[in-house]
Amino acid sequence: MKNIYSLLIVIFSFYCTSLYSQTQGVKIASPSVDGALNSTEWSGAKVFTNFHKFIPKSEDNNCDSTIVYIKQTKDALYFGFDYFPKGKIISKSLVRDRSTEDENEFFIVLDLENKKQNGYMFAFSFLNNQRDAIIYNQRNQSSEWDWVWDVKSTIISEPTATKPGHIQTEVKIPVDRLQNKNQKTIGVDVQMFSYSPDGTYYYYSLIPDSELLSLKNTYQLDLTTPFDEKLNLDVDVIPFAVGQTFNNDSDTLQVGGDLYLSLDKHTLKATYNPDDFTLEADPFRFSLYSRPIYLQEKRPFFSKDLDLFRTPINLFYTRAIEDIKYGFNYSYRSDILKAGAVLVNDINEFGEKRNFFIARPKMSFQDINLGTMLIFSSVGESDYKETVMSLDGSYRFPDNPVRVQAQYANSISSLGNKSREGNAYNLYAYYQYDNNGGPYADVSYNRVNPGFFASTYFNSQTQFPNNYDQVNISGGYNFVYDRKYFSDMNFNAGYFKLSTLEQEGPFPSGFNFQKYLYFSSNFKVSEFLRFNQYFEYNKPNSIDANGNLQTFTNTAQDYNASIFLGTNYINVGYYFGPYFGSFIQNPYISGNVFLFDRLALNGSLTFVNLDDSKRTILNTGLNWKIMNKLFLRSYYQRDNLSKQALWNSILQYEFFAGSNAYLVINMNGDHLQYIAKYFKVGYDFTF
Repeated sequence: MKNIYSLLIVIFSFYCTSLYSQTQGVKIASPSVDGALNSTEWSGAKVFTNFHKFIPKSEDNNCDSTIVYIKQTKDALYFGFDYFPKGKIISKSLVRDRSTEDENEFFIVLDLENKKQNGYMFAFSFLNNQRDAIIYNQRNQSSEWDWVWDVKSTIISEPTATKPGHIQTEVKIPVDRLQNKNQKTIGVDVQMFSYSPDGTYYYYSLIPDSELLSLKNTYQLDLTTPFDEKLNLDVDVIPFAVGQTFNNDSDTLQVGGDLYLSLDKHTLKATYNPDDFTLEADPFRFSLYSRPIYLQEKRPFFSKDLDLFRTPINLFYTRAIEDIKYGFNYSYRSDILKAGAVLVNDINEFGEKRNFFIARPKMSFQDINLGTMLIFSSVGESDYKETVMSLDGSYRFPDNPVRVQAQYANSISSLGNKSREGNAYNLYAYYQYDNNGGPYADVSYNRVNPGFFASTYFNSQTQFPNNYDQVNISGGYNFVYDRKYFSDMNFNAGYFKLSTLEQEGPFPSGFNFQKYLYFSSNFKVSEFLRFNQYFEYNKPNSIDANGNLQTFTNTAQDYNASIFLGTNYINVGYYFGPYFGSFIQNPYISGNVFLFDRLALNGSLTFVNLDDSKRTILNTGLNWKIMNKLFLRSYYQRDNLSKQALWNSILQYEFFAGSNAYLVINMNGDHLQYIAKYFKVGYDFTF
């Protein structure tokens, strides 16, 4: 492992000493991002005034009057929007990377390689809330990725019954540290979500054949000056100090930091004693059939490069790595070769030190992707070791929406003189979903043989590490109409089976953990109401107290409605049905309220009545923009059955992106009796 890491450092150092020629470009003035379009600042920009509706498809191409400006310098892209909406404007999210389906958002899609394979998505509301994601394999997304970019909107006037509104927005997206940029032409699309005066919605964009958040078709933007590619080693150092106190224990001070190095196609991130106290706590949830609960990655050390490590079999579930002590994350991105390598030292839930090394190179061609993955891990003084090797590939048919993926993985784990080995396979084919309407389908087979084991492997359907196979067949049709009522309708049905391969413990060969047929439907009834329905006929097996095999008939039903009231939202539902000889009742309600353009309240309440056990799970959240750069976020959660409660409050002042001061109070325990207080200051030094 040390040799591999040393090799990465040598490679990076070599590129740091390489010389790059600098192409001389025309000096271009940069617009100031203040939400007020200035004709002088935007002179020389590419201007767009004609747009095309693409969802829903319609011969009527009457869109809101909009002017889009695109301007480029050697290190950034600038976008200006002069927008005159005729319909309602809804903006209510105050948390980065969060939005609701009814919010007005504009999307910027960038294909900097101009290969229709990999790119970026940037979205904003008119409250300047931001979302961003990496796009890979043309339309797959890694929303955990975050970038530092600027947006400022000014709502000059709201639309009325007789007069359109007026909103101006300016956006700056720095691209100097985005890897592998084309020096002549890049792909760009601007996709805008808007409401008609009658309440119906539509998307419109720069090009007639646009596909929502896809790189398949983009506007070809010729660069006015090549992006700066001179020898330019960018360095960010973010040291931080965290003072903490816990109940009556002595106060402690933890020092840590992050290092970021970037050079052309290479990046290297390093972290020491990373701080997770300022991250939002995972919500309390429950699952049926003992399904594991997938937790989203929120730690920046991992989140920026998750697209490199995504595979059909989820071999690298980063949340399996828990308390990181230090780590290094290297990535390389070129037109064809993309590669990532991670070295991490952590402490698991038992207090044992672990080491992980993960490497993934992959090659992207026009319609074919090939990749491999290597995972090496060890546990402290126990002499436990794991080696996982994998090969995967995908093919995209160029003339139709059929996609095929496959993966093979092998694992060898050992403890002392004992070892085990096993294989895992995944085959997956699908007919791609079209947001404009049409059929879609998928079929998959996943098999994990006895002996296979990987500490970072995750399957959302079963808690068992191996000895099972899984079959899924589904299909449906998406209807999208340009009309006020029932504009969207979606119908879907499928079959699923998860069963053992060989006898293991009390479970015989062919034991069905789940075996079901299902049907679901979804209707956008009007601009105020959406309705969802789900029915499942399941025939799972179980083992009784005497060790005998049983088969149950579980028929689950779920009905829920989402109601949109201006900037406010409520969802009410009821899940119920026979469940392993008992009967489950699961009513639930969730919603959000947005006040004064600064305060967002959200919450959910879930009741579960099963086997005379009554469970209540409460999740609430408050997000308050007190003033510019000062935010208060507070989350309260309680589960009466597990006797868990948590209250997490964060006061954050943002000096500028990457530099913040936090005051954090965490309370947990059945009576919130365990209290931890933190104060953190981090400052981003850029060289």
